[in-house]
Amino acid sequence: MRHLSRRAVILAVGLVLSFAGTASPAIGWGKQHGIPGAYSWNYGDSLDFSGTLADPSFKLHDAFVSDAATPQAAYISSSHDGITWTNPRRLSGGVVNAEATSIAAAGTRIVVGWVTGFSAYDPAGAPRRLQVNTSIDGGATWRGIKSLTPRGGRIDYPVVAAAKTTFGPVNLYATWVDATNGKVYFRERSGAGAWSVPLAIGATTLRDRVDGYHAYANVAAVGNLITVAWVADAKGSLVARAISLSGTSPTAATTRANWNPPVVLGGHVSLRQGGYPVASASPLAPGVVTIAWNTPTKQVYTTFDGTAVSPTPTTIWVNGTANGIAYAGGYSTVVEPAPGGFVAIWAGCRNTSLRNDCSSRKVAARVDLLSASSPDGTVFTAPSLVAPATPKGQTLNDQPSIVATPAHVYVQYNGYTANFGRYDIFDRIGTGAP
Repeated sequence: MRHLSRRAVILAVGLVLSFAGTASPAIGWGKQHGIPGAYSWNYGDSLDFSGTLADPSFKLHDAFVSDAATPQAAYISSSHDGITWTNPRRLSGGVVNAEATSIAAAGTRIVVGWVTGFSAYDPAGAPRRLQVNTSIDGGATWRGIKSLTPRGGRIDYPVVAAAKTTFGPVNLYATWVDATNGKVYFRERSGAGAWSVPLAIGATTLRDRVDGYHAYANVAAVGNLITVAWVADAKGSLVARAISLSGTSPTAATTRANWNPPVVLGGHVSLRQGGYPVASASPLAPGVVTIAWNTPTKQVYTTFDGTAVSPTPTTIWVNGTANGIAYAGGYSTVVEPAPGGFVAIWAGCRNTSLRNDCSSRKVAARVDLLSASSPDGTVFTAPSLVAPATPKGQTLNDQPSIVATPAHVYVQYNGYTANFGRYDIFDRIGTGAP
């Protein structure tokens, strides 16, 4: 999940909790709490769970990056209730710093991924490679660092995913963009097997003169469904590619011919507002993967149901006034399939005197985290305020990650200031349901 560019954006993580039940007008949000890891941040796609809901083994897992000790190392922290978090542990190595963490879990198998050599603390030319660390026992032990891209390469921020297939094995997935040629790559590990060879499933022409190609590729999976979405060009065109393993094999995604043809999604993402696509899925609401993004005027999403990705998005909310506040933009939109509906969270940019109200580098910017929900994914509630911008401590709130259970919905978000004077990890508890 993310501000996926060479921006020294310092973020924080938050957690939200809501109770499921009958559809309500909006989700109400409560007091903010802390998660261990001062001076920490992530880029979304950083919250998941392991274990069984009705069992004491259930835990939430949070991956993030921290300046608290050794700068920008990948950490993981866990909580049985989303409030009381364990002390974080480092998962990345100590030679090159880690950035852009993401996490995914299926059952008790967890994968955490990050990119090396892409931080303010590393020398120019430091190797930018995708690395992962995995656990098969719900995070109790870790198997060590595995590099999925060559040491001498240059990649864009990667994202990992995980799903238990109907064939039995749990599959781990990773996607990234080669910053030197713009190709979107995919790898998987099925069960106890080895990681597959990199497979090019698409490409982008979007590039930065310093850092190279960056398509903000994102992946999500549930059951036999896998979906990858990315930005295809500098205009913000979005492309998605998906596959259903049903009727094939657990390793069918390693063959390009098995994937559905690329689908161009309707409505360009607003790159000016820091936009990018976010794919999301949940084993507690199987059968669908969502892709969410922001256009210049609204928040939208579409789905992959195992047959095809719908090219025409559904509108979540059009910029306007909510809770007495006028919003002129938004970004970092995510829509989580939830038991009983869908939950959408995004960063809402208040209408200020700025030319670009979503410019997080500007001290005058004020960004609230907003939520809306829908029982059927068609009509969403009016936005409710998850995390309001405050004058000093959290002028900016963004990059949500969501876990939705039958009883709760957990959502991460960032809270920080434009000058990075404040950035920590937080959580919140709310009430409401799709």
